[in-house]
Amino acid sequence: MNFVVLYCNKNQYEMFEDFAFKHSPEDFTKVTICVYDDNSDDDQKDKLRKLCKKYENIKWINPDINSNSIAPNLSCHFSCDEYLTKNNIDADWMLFFENDVFPFQNNFWELVEEKINFIETLNADVGSFGFSSYQDFNKGLTKSSGSPTIGRGCLLDGILEHPHGGWYKDLPESYYNTDYFVVESVNWQSICVNRKLLRKHIEIDSRYDNRLLNNDDLAQQFMMNNIFNIVFPSLAVYHDSGELKKQVNLKISNTYIRSNNSHQVYKDRWGWEWGYRNKELRQQFNAAFPKYMNTIQSKLFQMHVSDGPKKVEDFE
Repeated sequence: MNFVVLYCNKNQYEMFEDFAFKHSPEDFTKVTICVYDDNSDDDQKDKLRKLCKKYENIKWINPDINSNSIAPNLSCHFSCDEYLTKNNIDADWMLFFENDVFPFQNNFWELVEEKINFIETLNADVGSFGFSSYQDFNKGLTKSSGSPTIGRGCLLDGILEHPHGGWYKDLPESYYNTDYFVVESVNWQSICVNRKLLRKHIEIDSRYDNRLLNNDDLAQQFMMNNIFNIVFPSLAVYHDSGELKKQVNLKISNTYIRSNNSHQVYKDRWGWEWGYRNKELRQQFNAAFPKYMNTIQSKLFQMHVSDGPKKVEDFE
């Protein structure tokens, strides 16, 4: 396959066998799984070693880790790219899952491969792509209020308002029926990243002290270089809000879940504050507009969520 699966894990290695492998309808033995450890405790690193020994397709890509990472949800992609290069593994894409996300379709891996091949027909650079993320395990692929979420955004006019609240969710039906559409940012819990374009266009700001807004920063860097972020609404993943996780005996570090400074770093970098709570977004973006001249961001800013899904050609 032309992709590998990538995880960034800290002290939650029970989530492989007791969550993803157990509940996903897809077979995880069919893919190469790269694991970036964000300096777990020693006993958890031992769990990872045992997983790698038990499953030949699981690869620990940074076994020498001994300190916390900066922007780990970005660092893991660069580490994975280096590992693939060093080991001559021929894969152009890295499919990242948060620990509480898994494929929600039997043939998910084959469908991802088909979409990667489809991207070549767009005649445009795509830096990342994402999926429909469902939040109710028992309802399966049935749409409900707030589910699925298909992406994140602030710049598209109306996306910060109810019922979207900064997410591509509760959208007009046309969004769910199209083959793909352009988003500001892929839903960070599950994102497939282009290795070549990552190396060419993405840099890590060392001020990010944790995971929050890492992939939103990635999206902005891509768009500044006229690289697209797109989603395939027909591809389904499940993101657990606690329904299944409560069955797993986890050692959870709350300091790992949230960052203290990411929102300020993001505002300093991009000129506006992320999130639906920001009531001054459009004024802030207008003030920062000179840097966004002729970028995907500026074109998104002139569109409205009610206009329906936009394809790559709508940005030309």
